[in-house]
Amino acid sequence: MIKEITKVFNFVNPKLSRIFIPFILKHPKYMRNAPKLMKNFERCEKTRETIMKEETVMVPPILILSITHKCNLNCLGCFASAVGISSSDQSKFHKKALSINEWEGLIRQARDLGVYTFLIAGGEPFVFEGLLDLCEKFDDSLFLIFTNGTAIREQDFQQLKKMVNTGIMVSVEGSDQMTNFRRGLGVHEKAIQTAKRLGKSGILSGISVTITNENYSYWMQEENLDVFIKDGLHMGFFTEYITVTADPTSMIKKDSVCSTSDQQSGSQKCLNKEQRLAFRQKILYYKDNKQMFIIHSPGDEELFGGCVSSGKGFAHINAFGDLTPCPVADIATHNMKNSDLKGGLSSELFLQLRENSEMLENVDGPCALFEHQKELEELRKKVGAYRTGV
Repeated sequence: MIKEITKVFNFVNPKLSRIFIPFILKHPKYMRNAPKLMKNFERCEKTRETIMKEETVMVPPILILSITHKCNLNCLGCFASAVGISSSDQSKFHKKALSINEWEGLIRQARDLGVYTFLIAGGEPFVFEGLLDLCEKFDDSLFLIFTNGTAIREQDFQQLKKMVNTGIMVSVEGSDQMTNFRRGLGVHEKAIQTAKRLGKSGILSGISVTITNENYSYWMQEENLDVFIKDGLHMGFFTEYITVTADPTSMIKKDSVCSTSDQQSGSQKCLNKEQRLAFRQKILYYKDNKQMFIIHSPGDEELFGGCVSSGKGFAHINAFGDLTPCPVADIATHNMKNSDLKGGLSSELFLQLRENSEMLENVDGPCALFEHQKELEELRKKVGAYRTGV
């Protein structure tokens, strides 16, 4: 069985075996469900390959589901709030969010098309009633839930201990001062305690970090990462901060979303070229030397020739059912309340984005699409796409 698991891991990424085989051996419950997960993984790979050969639709292996627009925090720089798909102030939302039954139907559609992994975002996913029951229902698919770590209840912990297809990614900024500044007083302590409990309970878990010009140096100090590894966390998502506004078209006049004036404003901003290069080198060192599987955006996209949104690697559905190229691109032509997922993935919007590859190439900033706002707006009008925010 270990040989079979290793073969699948190596197919995805050779470093997975080094990190997760010891974890599986330490927690045998994951071994028991491995055959079911591997069988579905192979089915999904074959299904996507067949569809791509026969039809003009590209099905991604990953689907990001912003499962709720509700959140119990009000974080500075929240992209979901900036593009109008999440808020702690529920009075601003007049659209009806997808129900748990509608989400279940969408996951079934996605699985039938060959989607294997579902990244659950928000809002705050753990305010969505029935979240873990939904993940548990599809126990041969992989779910990764991104949470601020303050809304997980005792019953959630107990349920997670029994689940083998669901991982929890806890958002942290860095030090207590950094986290509390962005997320609110006392949030750091709650998030850290949640992360430690998850790791020490043998629950597949990790951290999610938004990298800014203020905290990147913190994460370049090895001891700050080693603390989480010691506590049993095995994944790390490091996503560089994207300067998002409520009106993305206002970014058109800028040469880059990471302008010099932004860097000198004194507030949290994205990395400049020198900072990005230094941080990338440290991430590459961590990938080779740390017992943690690390994903770095946008750095890892270099391996795929640029942004992997629009179905190349993933696509996104917000809480109201809009299918968008990625979580920070607030344009869509299809809503899953009155369209099917296959139709949305084969849309002219997604097709044009993939064919105009220069729009998916990073230049100086952390997000390709936000560096090509002029072209994106022209494409939006050309294909008749609408803005998805409130």
